[in-house]
Amino acid sequence: MLAASITAFLLPLPLAGFIKSPMSETKLTGDAFELYCDVVGKPTPEIQWWYLWDGAWKRRVTINTAYGANGVSVLRITRLTLEDSGTYECRASNDPRRNDLRQNPSITWIRAQATISVLQSEFSTLQ
Repeated sequence: MLAASITAFLLPLPLAGFIKSPMSETKLTGDAFELYCDVVGKPTPEIQWWYLWDGAWKRRVTINTAYGANGVSVLRITRLTLEDSGTYECRASNDPRRNDLRQNPSITWIRAQATISVLQSEFSTLQ
């Protein structure tokens, strides 16, 4: 009788990758801006937005995210103020360990950053 030995190899998950990452912009107070993040991977990566300084949020911020063959997310801030200036970051991961607090986040998340500079508009200083 012949015994056969089978060795199984676990292949790593295909890493998440950016199709479109957020772009830095300069805007005026009172304007709005949108940042786009489009990622691929199998399984489809989860997307998160991070703001790396104090600022915006509350009612002027909306985030719309859709998941299909890839993940697409848009962060929009309206009625910009000078305090909205800063670095915004899109993070994406399809690693099943991505939310395990014992893991080093740099291992399981890819990141793309954009800096938004808000300048005082002449119109708003005249009011």
